Order: sequence, then structure tokens, then C-alpha cells
Amino acid sequence: MIENEYDFYLADTDAGKSIHYSLRYQVYCLREGYEDPMSHPEFLEQDEYDKASAHFIARSRHTGQWLGAMRLIVGTARNLPVTKLSQIDSENFCPGYRKCFAEASRLCTLLPSSQPGFASNQQPSQMRRLTPPPLVERPLQASWISLGLIRAARQYCLKNDITYCFFLISDPLARMLRRLGMDIEPVGSPCQHRGWRRPFIHNVKTGYQAMSVRSPDLYNSFCRADAYTRYSELVVNRRRARIAAIG
Repeated sequence: MIENEYDFYLADTDAGKSIHYSLRYQVYCLREGYEDPMSHPEFLEQDEYDKASAHFIARSRHTGQWLGAMRLIVGTARNLPVTKLSQIDSENFCPGYRKCFAEASRLCTLLPSSQPGFASNQQPSQMRRLTPPPLVERPLQASWISLGLIRAARQYCLKNDITYCFFLISDPLARMLRRLGMDIEPVGSPCQHRGWRRPFIHNVKTGYQAMSVRSPDLYNSFCRADAYTRYSELVVNRRRARIAAIG
């Protein structure tokens, strides 16, 4: 399902990051109201953690629309937002508190309706500032996109020698991930941050043993080394295709 329906990219260029920030603006500012849209006049939602982040984006293979985004904030545990928003039990969750960790953040999906006049791959200048885009609820599609983004983030961690990843998520979402076979452990008490959330930690190397039994097809997908492509490679391939078409 993930490989057949969606492509996932590491936004390693300014253009790719603009797509990422645009999706965040549409979800966090317009749809959910978590952030003030007036604070982002360029229709791009950004904050101080983006400079230390790897940014991922998801695109539909069938429509070409950008449908999801997530970032990985990379740094020592004490410098990640999860340790500032919640009380972390740093002595018990793992050794090496000063080592390099990642935190999955700004996970969002944007599924456009069939109504004319809106597409999730709009340029920021084309978006209305204060009116949320029309959406329909497609929980299964959103779940597949989210899992694909988590899979891409896992591969990024493996390639960059990052073993532990934090999640600040709701208990229902944590239970869903556990049912699929992801091993995530609570490392602190619940906190109020856009609803009740709890800090969890996940070992990207060993945290999928249960998935091989509970969700073997998904496990095989998570083991694939091609979980994402660099956005810059997409641009190069498009350029080559145009040149070939002309020639």
C-alpha cells in the first residue's frame, strides 16, 4: 500500500522545504489553529527547530499532490522540545543522555476534497490566509501516509547513526503504533500540549521485532532501504525527462 500509492522525499533543497512548510501552514495554522497564521505572512509555518531538522514530505503517485509532512529534530536530548514540554525521566529511558537523538515532530496529513479550487500542492502565494481548505476525513489514507513518513524517518536515523527517537503523542496513537508492532516506551508523565500527550522513546534499530509477527507486510516495508528519495533527485529526474522529451 505505501509503496504503491505514495512517494516520500527528504526535502534537501529550499524548494522542497517550502513544500514542507506550506503543508504545515495549512494544517497547523489554517485547519487546526495551533499557530497564528498572521505570524507567517509567507504562508510557511516555521520555528527555531527547523535549522536542526531533517524534513520529509509525502506525495500521491496518482495525483502528484503533496499530502503529508514530518520533521526529525536532531540534537542532544536536553535540547529537544520534548524535554522542554514534558518531564522526562532521563535516568531510566536509555544510557547516553548527551548522545545524538531525534524527535519526530510536526507530523501532519492534508487530504484535499474533490471540490474545485483547492489542491494541496498550491504555491504559498495562492493560498488564502484565514480560510481553512475544504477537507474530507480519510483516516486509513492518513494512517498510511503517517506510517510512510515514520518509515522514512527511521531510515534516515539508521543512515545517520541515530538510535533513539522521541515521540510526544497521545496515548491512543501510541496504542495504535504498538498494535502494529512498533516498540515505544513511555519516558515521562502526560503533559498538556495541544491536548494530552505523553513522551515516548523508540529504538529505531530494535523496535520492530513485534511488527515482524503482527504486521509482516508492514515490517517488510519498514525494512526497505529505499524508504525515501532526496527531493533534489526528483528535480534532476524531471529535468532529464524534459530534455529527453525535447530531444
